[in-house]
Amino acid sequence: MTAVAQAAGVTRRGLYLHFASRTELLVALRRHIDEVLGLEGSIQPIVTAPDAVAALTEWVRHLTEYHAKIRVVTDAVDRARSTDADAAAVWAEAMVGWHSGCLGLAKRLKRERRLAPGWTAPHAADALWSLMVGFSPMWASLVEERGWSAEQFRAYLTRLHMQTFVA
Repeated sequence: MTAVAQAAGVTRRGLYLHFASRTELLVALRRHIDEVLGLEGSIQPIVTAPDAVAALTEWVRHLTEYHAKIRVVTDAVDRARSTDADAAAVWAEAMVGWHSGCLGLAKRLKRERRLAPGWTAPHAADALWSLMVGFSPMWASLVEERGWSAEQFRAYLTRLHMQTFVA
């Protein structure tokens, strides 16, 4: 909080008058980032895709573009949630939204008869969600540690999603 206050040109006390905790600051930052980076615009191509397979491709694009940009904030909230009730509430709210998007995508695949054999829409949604929750460590491992480019990572994640979920 001290570093944030200094960077903002306010006192630490002044920062705490506006944000009661680091979690409140992170929540406000996350919402601001979603607005500035255009979360709605990033999701729109998924919703308007002409078919379920195109929607899944857009889903991966959204993950590899948008979620790569918000990793630092997402990771901070994830770390704080085990000891901070506010962070846990923010995380839970985000997970409900993420899972809802996954369920919508899985249901669309099922409705269009493109969901791979062996999957139910709810189980596919859970698997899609787990990949979404695991995005940050996958990105860190493959892009930051192993030196993959963002394009290589997107191609890998696209193959993984297509081979796993598409009939």
